[in-house]
Amino acid sequence: MSPRRAGLRRSSTLIFRRRLIIFRQLFREESSSEMLLSVVNQHLNHDGYPDNQEIALKHDLNALKHEYNCKIRMNRKTGHYQLMDVGDFAILDLSQESRDALNFLESNYNDDSVLAAFVNIQNLLRQVKMLIPGHTQRNLPMPVLLRNPGRQVTTLDKRTLNTVRKAIDNQQQLEFEYLSNFEVSSARRHIVAPYSIFFRDGHGYLEAVVLSTTPQGHVPPLATAEFRIDRIVLRSAKMLPGSNPLVRPPQRVYRIVYHLPPEVARRRDLAEFFTNQQNTYHEDGSATVTADVYNLWTTRQILLRYGGACRVSEPAELIQMFRETAMQLAAQYITE
Repeated sequence: MSPRRAGLRRSSTLIFRRRLIIFRQLFREESSSEMLLSVVNQHLNHDGYPDNQEIALKHDLNALKHEYNCKIRMNRKTGHYQLMDVGDFAILDLSQESRDALNFLESNYNDDSVLAAFVNIQNLLRQVKMLIPGHTQRNLPMPVLLRNPGRQVTTLDKRTLNTVRKAIDNQQQLEFEYLSNFEVSSARRHIVAPYSIFFRDGHGYLEAVVLSTTPQGHVPPLATAEFRIDRIVLRSAKMLPGSNPLVRPPQRVYRIVYHLPPEVARRRDLAEFFTNQQNTYHEDGSATVTADVYNLWTTRQILLRYGGACRVSEPAELIQMFRETAMQLAAQYITE
């Protein structure tokens, strides 16, 4: 075989560089033919195209579509080319840890937010996901959620966290020993159906449906509970052969109602902490809030942020919790 001439090698390299520049430009933003030609010439010192630039550009776009499997379409309204799929340029075959991080961001900075900073993160995530091969996107694990995370004050055992995460991904039952505030010295053995991991107030939590507890604790079977991952006894977490229930047992939903005075609500900009929250503002500037919650203990902690300005009227269980809290605070602060 005769040696390849240097001119052909240069030509082939130039064409590849040109197409790569076009791909990068379309990946950043939709672009017109004029914009693509300008970017190519700028990067290649006006030596990127022969005389018939428009025809050569068409060849390059067709090559990206047919040789690299990119999906490029023309937006007839704007006259710009749009990159819909990167094809063979999907080169980010991410590690499990990186996929966890990506899913964490996607779950907590979702498309429902309109904050400018969140929108920028959403755009970044969309671009990163375009570069992930299709099989990696389909296998993204269950999300790790962010709920008022605070500063992390504990270090999670990596082995425990990996076991919990694997059980969630495989939808398998999980067994572990757990030391809560109710147990001073001895741990309880739990078998649960794990569903998600989230971070709140500086701690990592496992949300799971309790299948059994030995000895019996205060959480009844088939109830949803939140377990602090750092309180799972080291090396006690293990996956069991059993699968999670085909249909997750429904969580008990509490309908809460609370009232806020004018000094809190008159500007009609109350924070929305809960699911299905509805704020009803009154003529005197006060507000009545209704919402659905699953955890009364967490609900009480949130509403205590209002200090003495919040008055709960439903449900009876939450009212009793506030009464007990008020009595405990009185015992701490009221002196004879």
